[in-house]
Amino acid sequence: EQSGAVMHTLKISIMDTSDIPGGWNYELFRKSVANRQHLLPMFRWKALKVPLGLHHPVWVDDPDFDLDYHLRRIACPAPGDRKAFCELVSEVYAWPLDMSKPLWLCWVVEGLQDNEVALVTLVHHAYTDGSGAARLLHRIYSLSQNAAEPEMQMAWVPEKTPGRLTLLAHALIDLPRTWMTSLPKIRQGIANVRAMKKKYRESGRELPPSALNDTRDSPFNIMVGRGRTFVFDTLALEDIRAISKGFGVTINDLFVAATAGAYRKFMQTRGYDPDTGPLVAAIPVSKRPPPELDDMIGNMTSTDYLAMPVHLADPAARLKAAAHAGNVMKEHLVAAEGADLSNIVEITPPILIRLLDWIVKHKEGKFGIWGNAAISNVPGPREPLYMGAMKLKNWISMGMIAHGLGLNTTVWSYAGQFNICILADKKLLPDGWELVGYFREAFAEYQQLLEQKQQQEAAATAPSTPASGTADARTVAPGTGCPRPR
Repeated sequence: EQSGAVMHTLKISIMDTSDIPGGWNYELFRKSVANRQHLLPMFRWKALKVPLGLHHPVWVDDPDFDLDYHLRRIACPAPGDRKAFCELVSEVYAWPLDMSKPLWLCWVVEGLQDNEVALVTLVHHAYTDGSGAARLLHRIYSLSQNAAEPEMQMAWVPEKTPGRLTLLAHALIDLPRTWMTSLPKIRQGIANVRAMKKKYRESGRELPPSALNDTRDSPFNIMVGRGRTFVFDTLALEDIRAISKGFGVTINDLFVAATAGAYRKFMQTRGYDPDTGPLVAAIPVSKRPPPELDDMIGNMTSTDYLAMPVHLADPAARLKAAAHAGNVMKEHLVAAEGADLSNIVEITPPILIRLLDWIVKHKEGKFGIWGNAAISNVPGPREPLYMGAMKLKNWISMGMIAHGLGLNTTVWSYAGQFNICILADKKLLPDGWELVGYFREAFAEYQQLLEQKQQQEAAATAPSTPASGTADARTVAPGTGCPRPR
C-alpha cells in the first residue's frame, strides 16, 4: 500500500428498485444491511501490524466498528446515465481507505435512471480475491425475489485485541510453520519450471514470457497517481459465446485477442509501435477449492504471464496466437505449481516487500514485475440474484492498478451480461470511453470474420447448379456488374 497505489478493489451492485412496495427507502435498506452483517464477519475486522514487521499483519475485531461510517449515501449527478455514474465511481475509487479501520466503504448511489440504485463498494484486496467475492455474493443475496430476511442475531461482542507480546509470540510460532509448508513447494516448483524450460529449448518450442525479461516498453508502465478512470461496457454473453464457439476457441481466448486489438490501437494513438512484439499480460489465476470447502476469505490466487499478440495486425492471426499463448500459460501453471506468487509472498516478510516497493518506485514503474498490463476474466453468477424485492440487475467486480501497472481490464459476467471493465491511471487514460470504443471495434471485427467464415462454409457445402445458356449463370444486379447477394 503506497501513496497513489492503493490496493482496494471495486464491487458494484446495480439494483432495480421498481418492485419495492412503496418505493425505495434508504432507512429500510440500511436496516436490511444491518441484519446481514453476521453473514460477512470479515467486514468487522481491521488489520493489525505485527511488531518489528516480523510477519504479515493479522485480522482482529474492531471494537469501535460503526456501520454508519462504512455505509454512505450519495446522489449521482444528472442525468444519472452510465457516463455520469462512471465519472462518480472514478472519484469514489480514488478515495483512500483508513488503514486503522475495517478496510471497506460502501456508497449507496441514488439518482440513477430507470429506478436504479447502485452500491459502490471499495473492498481491500486483502479480504478476498475476485472468485471469493463472487461466492460471497450468495451470502447476502437470494436466488428468489422477496425471500425471507435473515434472522436477527444476538448483539455482536468483539474479541479482545491481542497485545504486542501475543502478536510476537504468534509470529514466532507461525513463521517456521509457514516456511516449512511453503519452501518445499517453492523448491519443487522451481525445479519443475527449469525442467519444462529445458524440454522446451530442446524441442525448439516457444517459452512462456517472463515479466522481468520480456516486458517491453509500453504506455501502461508508469508510476500511478491518485486519480482514476473507471468505465464499463456491457455486451451480450450469448453473442460472445457464439463467436468463440464459431472459431473453436474459449471465451478467454477471444477476450485476450480482442484486448490485444484494442491495446494495439491505443498504442498507435500514443506514438508506440505495437509491431515490435507482444505485450506481457499479467493474468490472475484462481486457486480456490470447491465452494463447499471454501470460506471465501483471503486470496487464493496466483499470477502468471501471457504473450498478448498486439504485434499482429491481422485479427485472425491474433486470435490464433491468443489461443496458443493461453495453452502455453496453462502448461506453465501446471509446471510451476508451488513456485507461484501466493507461496512466495507467504514467506516474504513485510520489510522485504517494502524493499521491492522501493525498487519499483526507483525504476519509475519500469521494473517489469507485473508485466505490461493486467487482464482478467471472472465468471460471475449465471442466474439473477435478489435482495428482498430488489433485483440485482448487474454486478461488477474490478481489481486494482499499481506502480508499474497503470491499466487493468477485467471481464465480469453476470446473468447473461458480459461486462468489460476498465480501470486506469487518470493521466494514462483521461477518457475511458476511447478504449471502450476500441474494444467494440475489436469484437465487431470477430463478428464480421465469423459471418464471412460461415458464408464460405455454406458456399462450399451448397449443391452446385448446372449452368444454362451461358458460361456464367450468376444473376447480376442491374447496373452493378456484381453478383446479386443471396
